[in-house]
Amino acid sequence: MAGGQLVGIPTETVYGLAANAWDPLAVRRIFVAKSRPASNPLIVHLASLDRLADAIAWPPSETIARQIDALEDLWPGPLTIVCPRCARIPDEVTAGRATVAVRIPAHPVARQILQECPFPLAAPSANRSRYISPTVAEHVCDRSGLAAHVAMVIDGGPSVHGVESTIVALGDSPRLLRPGTITAEQIADRLKVNLSQLQAFSGSPSAATGPDRDAEWVGPGMMREHYCPTTPLILLCGNRAALDENNDLHRVGRISFGPLAPAEAARYRAVETLSESGDLVEIARYLFAALRRMDEEGLDAIHCDTCSPTGLGLAIMDRLSRAAAGTGPASQGAESSR
Repeated sequence: MAGGQLVGIPTETVYGLAANAWDPLAVRRIFVAKSRPASNPLIVHLASLDRLADAIAWPPSETIARQIDALEDLWPGPLTIVCPRCARIPDEVTAGRATVAVRIPAHPVARQILQECPFPLAAPSANRSRYISPTVAEHVCDRSGLAAHVAMVIDGGPSVHGVESTIVALGDSPRLLRPGTITAEQIADRLKVNLSQLQAFSGSPSAATGPDRDAEWVGPGMMREHYCPTTPLILLCGNRAALDENNDLHRVGRISFGPLAPAEAARYRAVETLSESGDLVEIARYLFAALRRMDEEGLDAIHCDTCSPTGLGLAIMDRLSRAAAGTGPASQGAESSR
């Protein structure tokens, strides 16, 4: 990475495509490799709290300093904050904005790499833009198409959380920009803000209407169509939605949040059961890998269960709503992620 190269690294959320965040040329290589829109900012990864000045304006305002203190116990971990950037962070990282997204990952391999690097790392998910995020090392160079762009991929095992970090914009009116495994309720409690106010900004594809639908996003992972398989994804309203028995499902796959009745499972070409007990932690952890496997099956469609968009369910439904956003007429009737 010191030479401007790109490296696939493990984190506890998903695998990242890492480069020197202080090097504009290296950062541009990330966008080229991912075919990522230049207007979509990146997250900067830091080794520890005492290196926050490597990315954010220092000292922070009194309000932001107080909010960082309130969230400190969630680091290292799957939390990203957005606040004013320092001068060393180039426009390429922030898409020209005055703010930067930063986090301190918990994965031991990522932490070791960051501790040994004299610079912070910009590291979005290690996949082509809009495709399903990688949760094991093999995903980085499979159909994601990044093999020609990365110097190496460091295998740190399967991602523990399986969905990207929670993103919160700090300041006078903190906002939840992207839900994750650290829930909106946890953030609201620590920041002593009203939950509805924290969630007042909605990046949900199902919530975007009118002129806001195509508005420029202010944080990573907020594209309306994101995490998308190439196979049409259809979200089922309710975990055990009854399907018309006359529907021909022999070329359809099913991602189930819990065990299916044998007769229902037998109707599908392939079935992925994410949790034997309907546990949302397991569902989040295995969701992206299951979507990738289903996408390799040559199916006509993928049916996927849904859940209540509260707590961790909000992050799961956020990802699924974005993944299904480009499906077209077949996705009508999908459960909203808000």
